Formats: sequence, structure tokens, C-alpha cells
Amino acid sequence: MVISDESNQERQCIVHYSKDLAGYFTDENWKMIQCASCQELEEVIKEKVPVDMICVDITMSGALEIVKELRRLAPAVYVILIANASISPLVYMRPAIGAESLMLKPLSEIQIQEVLREAMEAYAARFYKPDERKVFVVENSGGRSLIDYDRIYFFEARDKRVYLNTESEEYGFYDTLEQLDKRLEGEFLRCHRSFLVNKKKIVKVFLSQNRVVLKDEFEVPLSRSYKPVVKEYLKGRDTDGGRNH
Repeated sequence: MVISDESNQERQCIVHYSKDLAGYFTDENWKMIQCASCQELEEVIKEKVPVDMICVDITMSGALEIVKELRRLAPAVYVILIANASISPLVYMRPAIGAESLMLKPLSEIQIQEVLREAMEAYAARFYKPDERKVFVVENSGGRSLIDYDRIYFFEARDKRVYLNTESEEYGFYDTLEQLDKRLEGEFLRCHRSFLVNKKKIVKVFLSQNRVVLKDEFEVPLSRSYKPVVKEYLKGRDTDGGRNH
């Protein structure tokens, strides 16, 4: 969880109750990231740190735009906003922000506790009964993780497990690419017996070199047996100005 507020007193109060309520409503270990300024919050977003829940004081100049960017990057994140009476709800109650809880300044300990309790309860219900059309659920010895499909670059099968890869993390779990290919048909493409890639992440396909280039310079192999499938997909897709090598 990310808590961004210039007031140290408010921030510490939110952290205190968030820890208590997270422990009450979930079985997961929560990491609390504190940001005392918009600059610190922006750095967290730029580093693409996985965020499940965020509480942001939008009275800080520029904070709302940062929340908007986070919502774009992580559609499933639970957003709690801190505002005041001088900010019109029309400014922040928008689909692009998707706020699900709201606190109004001046904050009281009772308000913080009540809003966080409702937020944690709602998040826990979503976490333990997720909409698998929107997020991919990984369950392993480290617990449960919900990962937006847009964050997934590829799945790799190795050492009798499957590994989900995002830009900066890898999650291992027990499954097979055959089963995943059936479940994720339409959004992901099998290009190798050990690799299943997110179609949205494909940048170039080098057919003669047997490789697929994804965004952020990721590369995965392309095997001969899957070339017909990839060629068929490329007929309806322009990956490199109409040329694939």
C-alpha cells in the first residue's frame, strides 16, 4: 500500500490503522510505502512498484495526475483520495481516476479509521473473490498475487513450473502452458513450447531468426512448430510498419 500525504501526523495515523485493518481482513503481509511529497510519489510510480492500494492527498499540486497515471498502469488498484471542501468533486470523481473511497480534510482519527475499515473490507472481498477476466491470480508459497493482464509480458515454462513475467517481477506457480493457452486464448499467443506471450507486448517478429521482440527489449524464442500460428496472427497485425523479418 502507498500512502502519500505531506502531513506526517496524518500519514502516520493512516499507516497505523492500515496495518491493523490489513491484518484483520487479510492473511497477506502488507508493505507500507510512505511518500511525503508528490515527487516521492512520482518516483514510486516511475519505478513501477506493484501497488494494490493507494491513499493520496490530492490537495498536493500534481497528485491527481499521478493517480490518473497509476490507474492507467494498474486498473485494478484500489484508490483512496484525501480531498477538502475547496476541491469540487467533479475534479476527482471521474472514470479516469476511479476513486473508491474518500476522506475529507480536516481529517479526524475516527474518519480515517472508518474509511480505511470500509476500504480494507471491500478490497479483501475483491482479493479473495477476484474477477479473473480483469486480473490473473497467482497462488504459491509466497501467498496470493493479483496481476493486471496489461502488466504481463510472457509466461515461461521451466523446471516443472510456469513463471509469469512482468517488466520487473517474476512469479512462479504450478500449471501448464497448455492449460493457460486455452484459458487466455485471444489475448496471448503461443510461440514456443516454453513461451506464451502477451499479444499487446509484441513489437517485432523476426521469422528468419526465430525470435519475438516484446516491449522494453524483452525477447523470447520462436520455434518452427509454432511459426504457422504466429504467421496467421501477423496477417491481421502490423508489427513493424507492415514488415516482419
